[in-house]
Amino acid sequence: MWIVVDSGSTKADWILVDGNRKQTAVSTMGFNPYFHSPEKVFSELSKKTFTDIIPIHNVKNVYYYGAGCPDENYRTRMKEGLSKVFTNATIEVNHDLLGAARATCGRQPGICGIMGTGSNSCSYDGQFITDNITALAHVLGDEGGGVQLGRLLLQSYFYRELPKDLESEFEKAYPEGKDAIIHRVYGEGQNVHIASFAEFLIRHKSHPAARKLIDQAFHDFAKRHLKKYENWQNLEINLVGSIAGLLTDELREVFAQEGLKLGKVIRKPIDKLVEYHLPGNRL
Repeated sequence: MWIVVDSGSTKADWILVDGNRKQTAVSTMGFNPYFHSPEKVFSELSKKTFTDIIPIHNVKNVYYYGAGCPDENYRTRMKEGLSKVFTNATIEVNHDLLGAARATCGRQPGICGIMGTGSNSCSYDGQFITDNITALAHVLGDEGGGVQLGRLLLQSYFYRELPKDLESEFEKAYPEGKDAIIHRVYGEGQNVHIASFAEFLIRHKSHPAARKLIDQAFHDFAKRHLKKYENWQNLEINLVGSIAGLLTDELREVFAQEGLKLGKVIRKPIDKLVEYHLPGNRL
């Protein structure tokens, strides 16, 4: 038995594959070694809600792709927690960006981006990441992700730049008022709170003012990230994440304007990662 994991900071998807290729799926809280200790990983995965579904002592290989695992220090920290649970397994811990690349590009070279709450990108040689524009997260970056979409919408609203009809719709959707909104986005979990306002833009994407903000975010992602990679003109741009999945048509139009070739778009990479690691597909 072997298992593939795709974990964000809030939710993780697990798929167990047995000798007959039968798959069992389960979801847990997400793990991020920036915030979660090995002991936390162990305590969560030792719960009956997990062990009643996953026979942890029979798992021989764990392929883990997670948020907060960009360097060896954090990957080691995550592996320590997993080793306490899967005591008989060989464990491989990788960054979620590599998971996104493997899920979309397989074993072919390409450029991959994550467009969910936040954003990230890389160039990929068919096995490993070869280049990565620094992701500046919600304070300075997250171009093209939900954070930037939410930020652009909030700026337009508070600076009185929204057309009156869209402003009215915004105030109906968020009747708590300006002070409550400000308090929320400057509290804990700023990135998640700001990104939650992207849903409003997606719902009103046919409105010219909303579409203008969406296009601005996507042009920023193209110019500041994707077009910095070598040979971008000839490689497909493959994407994962909720924003990419919900606004694929809009992305395709912006990418065409930027001279980019849109490849695969998938919201959740877990199934393709299982396919990548099937024994007949491994290197």
